[in-house]
This record gives sequence, structure tokens and C-alpha cells, in this order.
Amino acid sequence: MSSTRRNFMKKMGAAGTAVGSVSLAGCSTNNNNGGNNGPSNKKVVKDLPKNRKIGKKVHLSNTEKYWAERYQANVVVDKWFREKLGVPIQTKPVEITVLTSREDNGKFDLTTYNWCADNGDPDGIIVNRFYKDGSENDYGFNNQKYNELAMKQRKETDEKKRQELVHECQKILGEQRPENQFLYNVYPYTFNNQRIKEDSTIVTVTGLRNIWNYTQMEPKNDQGKTIVTNNWDPSDQLNPLHINGIGPSRNWTPIRFMHDFLIRPDENQKPTPWAAKDYEWKDDTTLTVNLKQGMTFHDGEPVTADDVVYTFNLILDTEPPAYTNNVVDVVKSVEKTGNLSVKFNLKEVYAPFLSTTLGLTPILPKHYWTKLLRKTGNQKTPWKVSISNKNPIVASGPFKWGTWDQGSKFEMPAFKKHSFAAPNIEKRVQKPLATRDAEVEAMKNGDYDLLDYWHGSPSSLKDAAKNTKHLTLVQTSDDCRQACWMNTRNPPFDDVAFRQAANALVMSAQEVIINEIYGGFGNKATSPINKTLKFWHNSDTPMFKNGAEGAVEILKDAGYVWDEQGNMYYPEGKTGN
Repeated sequence: MSSTRRNFMKKMGAAGTAVGSVSLAGCSTNNNNGGNNGPSNKKVVKDLPKNRKIGKKVHLSNTEKYWAERYQANVVVDKWFREKLGVPIQTKPVEITVLTSREDNGKFDLTTYNWCADNGDPDGIIVNRFYKDGSENDYGFNNQKYNELAMKQRKETDEKKRQELVHECQKILGEQRPENQFLYNVYPYTFNNQRIKEDSTIVTVTGLRNIWNYTQMEPKNDQGKTIVTNNWDPSDQLNPLHINGIGPSRNWTPIRFMHDFLIRPDENQKPTPWAAKDYEWKDDTTLTVNLKQGMTFHDGEPVTADDVVYTFNLILDTEPPAYTNNVVDVVKSVEKTGNLSVKFNLKEVYAPFLSTTLGLTPILPKHYWTKLLRKTGNQKTPWKVSISNKNPIVASGPFKWGTWDQGSKFEMPAFKKHSFAAPNIEKRVQKPLATRDAEVEAMKNGDYDLLDYWHGSPSSLKDAAKNTKHLTLVQTSDDCRQACWMNTRNPPFDDVAFRQAANALVMSAQEVIINEIYGGFGNKATSPINKTLKFWHNSDTPMFKNGAEGAVEILKDAGYVWDEQGNMYYPEGKTGN
């Protein structure tokens, strides 16, 4: 823990700390108008009925050990809810698997984590997260006008017009506020400059963790031929058709590195032919694709149009939940038009097809998966195949399956026979460690060569790189955001006015979160679409200002009142039941 953050957390441990004065200059901290803390502009009412009092709300959080900064940000925001607004929100740290399970089942009031765009396209955010039937809309957000715009932007092939629709969606999300951003990430990473040539590394929005870097970085010596790195968490699902295989980064990163895709985002997130030699839109719903010549799978079999057709037909026939939004709902049929050419027929216009369908669907070898499904009896449920050393991945990507010691290490030898993206290194080894301190020590003592992820204190990593000669620090702004989502099915989060007030509070906390907790590694955030996605980000996304005082004004206008102890009550006629 950095000294700055340690001092900050000491302050947080004391009641009535100076935190409020950090960003809420002018707010009263000792008044008799609605409790001893918080703004003085609350409307206090005597003898309020008990059933209007806002009861305890639970904010699901990762544990401090898992990601200290995010956990502490949650603690600060919840403390401000309690002390400044009189809303009893409690931070509840749980293991990340528990958090995601409860979120999937809608069993939460608030939850906070990190979420990114898919290959630089906003569709995964606009539809998956906020459309009424979106696959990741676990918080029940449903706004008719928004739903119409979200579907409309998918069908708009004029990029400028689509941009306007995406901007309009952000405007509604800003007004409705189902999500309140804590910050846009700025991540530091480091690598061993005595083993890796510095001018050969490529840093993108995902830092050093990108296929361009892993295929092009050059070792300085024999030690640099095997790159040992960390991981978000230990990989636990490597089936490319399972939703947890393509979702969590701990699994998706090795899956992406082992497979080829017709399209990949380039270093600037622009969809670029990868396994595709070229493509041509015949009309708005018909696309022809030619594959590159000379590609082979890891077992030596050639990659042909039959494999592409097989992959998409397998998904269309069995409908893996992971591919509902971007393949099953989109693709009508796929035809082989030559040994290395295919034609996609879409059900309707789908603007992000290149990025989110061709860019996220791995090419599977027909000969291998046919046998694998028959062997395991999963012909109708291919996402249930247990991928392991006994049933490994065979694909065509720049890295191959090596050995998987689940929970401790996954080795991926380079596929030196890759026809156009053979890595310069010999092997990638992901070896997660239990703590961030252990990861820094591994970088210092040479057990790690590179950090793919960094969840620890940015300042501590910066200090480590500064004081260790063989470490080079790089940093990047990614396309994600740390944000808090509210379950809009549950009161008071079902009330737009309450969510807007929450935004006013959270916006005022951003300075503390970014500068005090994240050590300055972060940018202020207003929209679910990060400003690194320059074309899609709407800098005019509505937000609510003036911190706790502004929040109180919004709440008063909506009918919320406070008792003399500062506890908040629902507007007349509404209860928490």
C-alpha cells in the first residue's frame, strides 16, 4: 500500500473525517437540520411513519485483497451515502465469483466492477448492458426510448448517423443514471528490459496484453524467449463456446491468443482483416470473405472455408448463450463459396458485424471439434465440453496449448508455423500469484518478465519500476470504466431522481477516488463509453453536480425528507416494500 493511500485510509477510519472537506468545501458538517453530518439544506419532518424510512441497502464489492483500490472506493462512496444523505448503504465484500453469481441472479442493490467495450465497438455496452433484453442487463434497466435507439444504432450503416444514435443513447443513460462511473482507468504495466527489447513492445488500450505485442516483441537473450506473466485470476474455463470462456479476461486472453479470428481490432481498435485476406459487402446483409492461404491448425491440418462454416453452423444450431447477441440473433446462414471463401447472410442489418461477430468468434477446426463433441457426448451442448489437458484446445492462433495446471500455471508454446503471425518468443506462461505484493516482488527478482494486469496500487508499481533498473514502466488509458450499477428493480434505485442524486454524490467523490485512492491513475468519467473511444464517446453526457448539496436538492424536489437524526425517508405514498 502506498504511503499516500495508507494515510488516506487512516483518515477514513476516524468518524467525521476530513474526507468531506476534500471535495465538499462549504458543506456543513455539524448542523441540527437532519442529523449531525451532511448538507444543511435537507427538509426535516417530525413523526414520519416507519415504513417510509429507507432501510439497509447492500453494496456488493470485491474484497480488499482482490482489488484494494476499487474496494476502498466503494467504502468511501457508501460512507458518503450514509453520512451525507442518510441512506444506510453498507459495503459487503465477497469473493468475485459470489459477486458475479449474485449479480447474474439480480440479488443485489448496488455492485461495482470494471467493464470494457468489445473490440472498440459501443454495441456491447449500448445493447448488452442497457437494452431491456441485453445479456448483461442484470439490473433491470428498461427505458422505451432508449430501447428503440439501442436497436436502431445496430442497424445504421452510415457511421456518422450511427454515432449520433450512440450519442443519444448516452444522453439518456446520463439522465437516467443506472450506472455511475468512478473513473476511466489509467493502468501502469511493467516489463523486464534486460530480457525484452524495449523498442519491440506494443502498448494498446489493453496495455502489453495484446496479440500485436505478444507476436512482435523480441527477446534480448535466451531468458527473454519464455515470457512469464501474471493473470487477472487463475484461468478456470477455456472452452471458447462457454460464456465464462469469452467473458472474464482470465480466460478470454489465452483463448484469444490460441485462436484465429477472421477480424481482429488493430492497435487503434479498428477492425482489421486477420485470418481474412479481404472482405466485401455485397449489400447491407450479405458479406463475402476470403481467407488467407497457407494457414494451418496446430495439428497441421489446413484452415479452410469448411472450418468457418462449421463454426458458425455449430453456434447457430446449438445456440451457446455466449453467442446469442452477436451470432445467433444476427446470422441467418453461412455458405461455402470456395475452398477459402465464405458468404455470410444476415437476418437484418447489423452495423457492428465485423467487430463483434467476426471479431469475437474463433475459428474452430471441424475435424477436431466433431470428434471432441462425439467423444464427450456434447453434440447439442458444445459449451459444456470440459477443456483440459485430456481434451485440450486445438486451434490455429499464434500460441498453442501446452500444459494447464489449473490454479497455478498455464503454458502456451508459440506456434512457430503460424503463416503470418508467428511469435518471436518461444513460450508464454501465465502464472498468477495470490497478492499484488508478490507480483511486484516477482518482477523485481526476475520470476516475472511482464505484467499483463495490474490490480495493485499504481503508485507502488511506479515506485518499483523507478527503483529497479531492469524494469520499464508503461501506462495506458484503456477503453473501460470502473462503475457502480444500481438494481433498478429495487427501491429507492427504481426512482430516477434518486439515481440522479446518487450521481451528484459520486461525481463529487471522483476527485477523492482518483487522486487519493488511485494515486492519480485515472481520468474523470461521465459516460459508460470511455473517451478513449473518441468517435463514440459523448462528452455532453448529462451528469449531476454540486455533490451532496446538489443531491439533497434533487431528492427534496422528488419528495424525499429526513428525520431529525438525518435518516432519509421515501416520498409520501411510497415505501420500501
